[in-house]
Amino acid sequence: MNKQNMSIRKKYNVIGIMSGTSMDGLDCSFIKTNGTNFVQIIKESTFEFTPHYKNKLRKIISKAPKNNLSQQIKYFYENEDYITNNLLKYIRIFLRKINTKKNIIDLIGISGQTVLHNPKKKISIQLGSCSKINKILHIPIIGNFRENDINNGGQGAPIGSFYHKYILNKVSKKTAIINLGGISNITYSSTKELIAFDMGPGNSLIDDLTFYFYKKRFDHKGNYAKKGSLIKEILNDFQKDVFFKQNYPKSLDREYFNRFFNILKNKKNTDSIHTASMMSVMSIIMGIKLLKKNIKKIIVTGGGRKNNFLMKSIGSELNKIKIMNIDQFGYNGDLLEAQMFAYLAVRSLKKLPLSTPNTTGVNKSITGGYLFS
Repeated sequence: MNKQNMSIRKKYNVIGIMSGTSMDGLDCSFIKTNGTNFVQIIKESTFEFTPHYKNKLRKIISKAPKNNLSQQIKYFYENEDYITNNLLKYIRIFLRKINTKKNIIDLIGISGQTVLHNPKKKISIQLGSCSKINKILHIPIIGNFRENDINNGGQGAPIGSFYHKYILNKVSKKTAIINLGGISNITYSSTKELIAFDMGPGNSLIDDLTFYFYKKRFDHKGNYAKKGSLIKEILNDFQKDVFFKQNYPKSLDREYFNRFFNILKNKKNTDSIHTASMMSVMSIIMGIKLLKKNIKKIIVTGGGRKNNFLMKSIGSELNKIKIMNIDQFGYNGDLLEAQMFAYLAVRSLKKLPLSTPNTTGVNKSITGGYLFS
């Protein structure tokens, strides 16, 4: 597409690419959107990572230097080519699957693999070279969605609040969206305000413990958690963490609560997973209290919505709020973030805001992302 015409189109054929903190696969969504009030989902797929690749990702993150930020950054970028090549492999498979000529695709929005998120140090690294992918595919790419946010005083996360707002505008008032992914986050939207923040560990501790004990990617339907008992003193310690005392906006790195993994891995298998699950639940409860809004419904997206133990426990704790699965509204909750990055790519191209003071803590509403073309 001619660069001069790119930002004046009304609607765009755009692909969103997302690899979440759960590190289980690559989500791809092909949509048509104007980046504001129109989204048409055309085709979507999730490509599960091979066990070898998942183990390699875990090793890349676990072996990173811990006490020297500059060495840590250098180390991660030394491993970027490996991740870029895998992203390319899956993107090419998706391009073949959607059976669409390349010149029909206006744009690809890519959120690479998050390996480091430290807004205090003004750094958030998502590996996957947009420049290299653009040069090989010859399709305009928008990436680095968080960098401008962090450089303007923001947390760099959560970054998807405007797409959540689009969905909430179609659903109902007094409703919030909770993304129950590796990290849980919430978005609340009204005519006067848009609020978003990270709430807690989401599925990350549960997934890590399930993998540690059973070599399985996640606790299917919460079956392990159901068999376990709560270790109260560990949950109490968790709830005292300074993160929960901070006001929003705020964000989390996946490794922030890793000390609890090191504690729980030495306890009984099912008790550990049960307790980690209740950590996820209670972080959501504390987040709702922090929000201080009269919410009647919560729509849950992300992999955690399939965990019956989590969903039932959240519902029990918030018995006056209706807990709903986003699939009930015609969306695939596994692919919402891929849709989101396609939507945000168009907003970035049009220089529309991606962040506000109440979603990430930026000084003012700003756009983000960089175009590689």
